[in-house]
Amino acid sequence: MQKSLETPTQKIKSLQEIEEILGADRSIGLKIVQCHGVFDLLHPGHIRHFRTAKEQGDKLIITITPDRFVNKGPGRPVFTEALRLEAIAALQDVDYVVLNDSPDAVSIIKKIKPSIYVKGNEYSDHGSDITGKISEEAKAVESVGGKIFYTDDIVFSSSSLLNRYFDNIPPEVTRFLNSLKATYTDKDIIKKIESLTNLNVLVIGDAIIDEYQFVSPLGQSGKGLHMAARCLEKEIYLGGSLIIANHIAQFTPNVTLLTALGKDCPHMNFIRQNLDPSIKTKFTYLDDTTTLTKKRYVLKDGKTLSKLFECYSGQDEALEPRQTFEIIQFLQENAHKYDLVLVCDFGNEFTNPQIIDAIADLPNFLALNTQTNSGNRGYNVVTNYRRADFISLNEPEFRLAAHDKRSSLEGIAADICQIMTCKNISITRGVDGVFSYTSDGNSMQIPAFATNSVDRIGAGDAFLSLCSLCLANHYSPALSNFIGSIAAAMSVQMVGNQESIKKTSLCKFITRLMK
Repeated sequence: MQKSLETPTQKIKSLQEIEEILGADRSIGLKIVQCHGVFDLLHPGHIRHFRTAKEQGDKLIITITPDRFVNKGPGRPVFTEALRLEAIAALQDVDYVVLNDSPDAVSIIKKIKPSIYVKGNEYSDHGSDITGKISEEAKAVESVGGKIFYTDDIVFSSSSLLNRYFDNIPPEVTRFLNSLKATYTDKDIIKKIESLTNLNVLVIGDAIIDEYQFVSPLGQSGKGLHMAARCLEKEIYLGGSLIIANHIAQFTPNVTLLTALGKDCPHMNFIRQNLDPSIKTKFTYLDDTTTLTKKRYVLKDGKTLSKLFECYSGQDEALEPRQTFEIIQFLQENAHKYDLVLVCDFGNEFTNPQIIDAIADLPNFLALNTQTNSGNRGYNVVTNYRRADFISLNEPEFRLAAHDKRSSLEGIAADICQIMTCKNISITRGVDGVFSYTSDGNSMQIPAFATNSVDRIGAGDAFLSLCSLCLANHYSPALSNFIGSIAAAMSVQMVGNQESIKKTSLCKFITRLMK
């Protein structure tokens, strides 16, 4: 077998470079071998794996997952993509190392076009892979005319080693995980997540379109005191009840969405194309308006976002009496179909006192989130509702609803539970995690599971979606808030609501964290 003549830094190639190099190698009959992974902690198992892989062909290419796509828990990856590239490039058996540009291996397999794709023996049973990725990778390898080779050697878990020996997890996270492990294994939790598929869910609330206009600052205007910026690209995402329904549809196919859209909405096709196709819709159409659009002007510096300004447009009209009657009639006639009614009331004129009363009268498990924002000036508080089985609010909104700035969260939560007849309250607190309270007086603090964030927009919606599903399925508050918090941690790693929380990614995050 040929040995690499490249120095470590010369072995690190871009995708464009490696495609050109491998094209030339294949033209002279060389057999290409590929391994793919995160390789956060390079250990003897990896070295033996690479050695066996190199024996299967002529050129060994290692492709690694970029930092931004590593969802394995707080503090991960421990080593940056630059360090991981450098460490692997220093190995004698490795010919080239390449940074992937996507969260999975499928696209880069199709670019590398390996004759042999090498995985550890633990992946040979495709059915035991909770992510389902190995099956997709196998299809990609087959599509380029290659085969998978499974090594049969000693197996180490990088996640277990990092969790055990590296002080990269905050102590409060370690304490909570140790407490959770006393009751659940990672497999127990995955089974419970799989069981959510049996739930029938009705999502009620405001539809929102989130538009991000990315800008580059130009400085002060030459003809005034105002600041100027150059508009760059823009991105549009589903928001409000639309993204919440999408989140939930990843965990159960039985989702109905009840909301209002502007009849003149220019985003109608975008909404229909991006809503999960399994979601059943009950739309009310508002005359002479568009669906509420929140446009944010944003500076983007690498992974950091700075929001400069935000404006609202559309949906500033209340429902007509006829529409209110139709919504209440739908609730009364169809409530028996649902295990969970989730209300995301963002105060944008979709609900009114009559609809709120009708919702409170429903016998279903009721999960509730209300939001106070610039558009409703603090009038839209959770105490507008008479009851709920579960309330999820951030701390400022919770204190506003109680008109109490200083008292303990436990004391305020106890008052709200009595005022509203509520069983479970979760108060989201950003980097301080979640405070959970139950009507029998039990409380706990769930830590945050993200050590950094790209954008906090949408994290509360992700938490609400997963925690509501779990509580409605009679899971403990500790487990429910944990799963919801993992969803929130995944959400803050992306810009806005770029995509919904995927079941496989959530399960993989939890599995790595619990090792």
